[in-house]
Amino acid sequence: MITKEQKQKIIYDLLAKNLPLDLLVEIKDHMEEQLEHKIDFENKSFEVAYEEVKKSWEKDLRMVYAFRLPRKKITILHKKINHKTEKEILLKSLKYFLPFLAITLLLSLYSKELTQNIFLVVYSIIGTSGIVTAFYFNNILKTSGQSEKRNISIYQRGSFLFYFGGLYVFIFNLVDFYERFDRFYRAISDIYFLDFKNFEFFPIFSTYIFVFLWLFGLFYFLNYRKTIKELQQKINLKL
Repeated sequence: MITKEQKQKIIYDLLAKNLPLDLLVEIKDHMEEQLEHKIDFENKSFEVAYEEVKKSWEKDLRMVYAFRLPRKKITILHKKINHKTEKEILLKSLKYFLPFLAITLLLSLYSKELTQNIFLVVYSIIGTSGIVTAFYFNNILKTSGQSEKRNISIYQRGSFLFYFGGLYVFIFNLVDFYERFDRFYRAISDIYFLDFKNFEFFPIFSTYIFVFLWLFGLFYFLNYRKTIKELQQKINLKL
């Protein structure tokens, strides 16, 4: 068995690796399982077993610079998981966003009013989610911003886009909705009729970009909320 002091030593060593709390806890659990096997079944002392376990994690826990701002060192394992997570959430977001993009663009060919109503409903849902999130999940939202010093989860920073996207949909899309939609519809019509004399790209860009950011952030937020619940049960995390 591993003593409380020995567990503290593992945690202390992992804290030096700048790991998010969810990843730190997961690695700690794996290390403890490896140590218990070496101590109980291979009859090794904690010191010998711990050196062997650290050696097995040496490559994954090597520190490298992250390709993001602010520039800081993280472990190779953390960097790999970040890339994998971003890719998975990006693909999942596109899975829902691209059909919405295609449907609204095609519908605008046949019915301006129907397309307008679809956007109004979608924007209302997204804008409302931003308000609800700020009210009901304020404690989670506060930890997702750049001002939060605690490194809680790999999903932490990305989840802020959920609130950010909802807020900007309200500001840029719902405010003066009909005027903004008319500009979008004119831009789409210019493309359909190949009339680029007075073409504006920004109305199309602003119509969709914050919807995508909200969707991208939503998947981060759902995972972050789930992770926080797990950490609260496992280590009594306080926000």
